[in-house]
Amino acid sequence: MLLSNAYRPDPRVRKEALALIERGYQVTIIAWDRLSELAPDELDQGIRIQRVQALPGAYGSGTRQLLVLPRFWRQVIRLGASLNPQAVHCHDLDTLPAGWRLKRRLGLPLVYDAHEDYPALMSLYLPRPLTAGLSLLERWLMRAADATLTASTIVAEQFRQRGVEPVTVIPNVPELAPFDAVDPGQIAAGRQTLGIDPETLVVAYIGGFSRNRAMLPLIEAGNDLPGVEILLWGDGHQRPEVSRAAEAVPNVRYLGWLPSEQVPLMTSLADVIYYCLKTDYPGAIYNAPNTLANAMAAGRPILANRVGDLGRIVGETGCGLLLDSVEPAAIRDAILALADPGLRSRLGAAGRQAAQTIYNWNSAKERLWQVYDGLFGKPV
Repeated sequence: MLLSNAYRPDPRVRKEALALIERGYQVTIIAWDRLSELAPDELDQGIRIQRVQALPGAYGSGTRQLLVLPRFWRQVIRLGASLNPQAVHCHDLDTLPAGWRLKRRLGLPLVYDAHEDYPALMSLYLPRPLTAGLSLLERWLMRAADATLTASTIVAEQFRQRGVEPVTVIPNVPELAPFDAVDPGQIAAGRQTLGIDPETLVVAYIGGFSRNRAMLPLIEAGNDLPGVEILLWGDGHQRPEVSRAAEAVPNVRYLGWLPSEQVPLMTSLADVIYYCLKTDYPGAIYNAPNTLANAMAAGRPILANRVGDLGRIVGETGCGLLLDSVEPAAIRDAILALADPGLRSRLGAAGRQAAQTIYNWNSAKERLWQVYDGLFGKPV
């Protein structure tokens, strides 16, 4: 079994790989090590990871990245064919051309895993004609897919409207056990390490700093929230702006990138989780973030904006407050409302209930198994 992936891999890819191994499939991930900073060949919890290196690139580097992609595809095709895989599983559009070619050469099933609307995401970095070209490329290549997965219900709806079937939604959701393992003593110790009083209201953002995230309004709101501690973990294009802005507000701290194993504790340590998107970003409606599911798993209310999948899930589950406008004053007023422990408790409990019933990895991986068992009849 081969999963072809364009990054390290990310948490979604890793979870899917481990789920398939649990089901009895063999998995190799081909990943693009853009900076040649990791081992070229690695065995990690039963996952074989082989990395394409010596192809410099950077996330969101726009047209320069497009020039390098054909070389990446050629290396993936050559390496993938040598593995004699039973299927090829492509994460996002930037790997689909290589998967399409492997399917044609080897006659194997092709699974397309669209984390979100990739052309819309690339609109942050590419001119409109190129993103339109990516949309056409995706429509053409998807015709070869034997199964299509996505994390977004809205992307799934759009695919089905195009006549794509079957489409299975595998949401970005965590395993609950690491969140269940966090106890009050660990939370108290974590707050002490960070120098935060037990009674202080903590608002946290944990995620990427890509250009579609509304980070600066949250930091500006901190000026009017002197009794609130705002903690920011992440990395990405906005990091310089986020870091500079946080330095100017005494109760806002930028704490760097948070390792995945620390996410359950730091999510639980917070009283409120923040996640808002810029509404002028075309891909905002497709975003169903890990941060939202992590907040639900930890039983913490989320402060989000009323946009797309994000707003739909928060509204349906009642797990947080929704903003109609992501302005500092609106963020400030919502945080002040969430200073009420009773409100936080009700919203957090609703999110936890949703996590236990729907938004958890055990439920999601059952859907993944159904897709693969349908392709092969039984695990191989």
